Amino acid sequence: MATKLSLVKCNNYDQTLVDEAIRQSLENLGGMARFVKPGQKVLIKPNALLGKSPDDAVTTHPAIIAAVVKAVIKAGGIALVGDSPGNAHSNVPKTMEETGIKQATEAAGGQLIYFQQDGVVEVKSPSNNPRLSLLRIAKIALEADVIINLPKLKTHGLTLYTGAIKNMFGVVPGFNKASFHTSSPRPRDFAESIVDVFQIAKPALNIMDAVVGMEGPGPSNGYPRRLGLIMASTDAVALDSVGAYLIGYEPSRIYTTLAASKRQLGEMDLARIEISGPSLSELRQPDWKKSFNLEGLIDHLPGFVFALFNPIISQIKIYPQIDQSKCVKCLICVNNCPAKTIDYDKSAKKVEVIKKNCISCFCCHELCPYNAVKLERSWLVRLLKLG
Repeated sequence: MATKLSLVKCNNYDQTLVDEAIRQSLENLGGMARFVKPGQKVLIKPNALLGKSPDDAVTTHPAIIAAVVKAVIKAGGIALVGDSPGNAHSNVPKTMEETGIKQATEAAGGQLIYFQQDGVVEVKSPSNNPRLSLLRIAKIALEADVIINLPKLKTHGLTLYTGAIKNMFGVVPGFNKASFHTSSPRPRDFAESIVDVFQIAKPALNIMDAVVGMEGPGPSNGYPRRLGLIMASTDAVALDSVGAYLIGYEPSRIYTTLAASKRQLGEMDLARIEISGPSLSELRQPDWKKSFNLEGLIDHLPGFVFALFNPIISQIKIYPQIDQSKCVKCLICVNNCPAKTIDYDKSAKKVEVIKKNCISCFCCHELCPYNAVKLERSWLVRLLKLG
C-alpha cells in the first residue's frame, strides 16, 4: 500500500485560512479522530529553535500550532505543546513567548510543557550506534499517548535540509544535544544518531509548516521564502522526501531521510507516495537557495580515499568566525559549543573561535541571535571555488 501524503495550499498565516488548511489536511488522512482518542495525552512538538519572531521563518508559526491544538481538543485529547530550543542556556518560557508559541497554545486551550523540568530518561540506541549507545530523551516524549510533529521546512548548514525527522531532535533536552555533535561530527554519522531519536520517539502524525520556509544559510540565518503549503503524513520519511524534492534536492541526498529509509521507518521513493493535492511538478522550486555544506561534499568520499588524501582534505574547511562589530558578548556560542572551542577573552573583551579544534557543526552559527557568526572558507575552498 502506498504511503499517503496531503498537500494543501495555504498562502498566508491568517488563522481562519490556516484552520481550514489543517482541517483539510487531516480529512485527507482520515481525520484527527484517527490519531487521537478521548483522554489521550498528545505531545505536539513544534520547531522552537530560537526566540525569534514568527516572521523570520525560524520556528513553526503560531497559527499552525493553534490550529492543531484546537483539532486535538476537539477530538477529546489533552494538548501538550513542548520543545527544547537549541540554546541549552536559554530561558525556555521566554523563548516560547518570543516565538508566539506560548500565546497561541494557551489561546487555543493547550498547555505548554518544559522538557527539562519534566525529566529525562536514558534509552539504548535502537541501531546499537557505537558512537552514541545511550540517548537522553525527554520523559514526556516517551509517556505521551500520541506525538504530533510540527516541523518547519528549512535549509540546514549541517544536514542540508531540516524537516520532520530532524525536528524530533528537540526531544533531546538542553546540554544533552552536545554529545551528538562531538561523537558524530561527520554528517552521515550525525544523521544516524538523529534517526535513533526519531525511531525512539516516532510521531503518529507529521504536519509541516511550509507556508513560508527558509532558504539560504538555515536553519536560523537564512531568508524567508513562500512555498504556500501545509504538508501532512503519518510517514515522516515520505514527508521529508517530498519536502526536500520541492526545494530542489533528491531525497537520497538528505542523510536523515536516507538513514531512516534504510531502517524501513518510512518511504523515500517518490513514486510510491500517494499525493493528495497539487502535483509536485507544479509546486517544485529548484532555485531554492541552499545552505552550502562542504562537509557533505567530503562525506561522499569512500573511507580509503578520505584517508589517502587526508592532508589535502584537511585544508578543505569552513570555519565559523565572529563578526566583532555585531557580537554583543552574550556568550551563547561559548556556552553551547559542543567542542568547547570558542573562548571569551575577558581582557580584550573579545569572543574568538579556536579553529584547530572546530568540528564544523555550526551550532554557533545556528544559535547566535545577533547574526554575529559568519562562515569563513579556507584558502583551498576559495582557490577551488567550492563555495
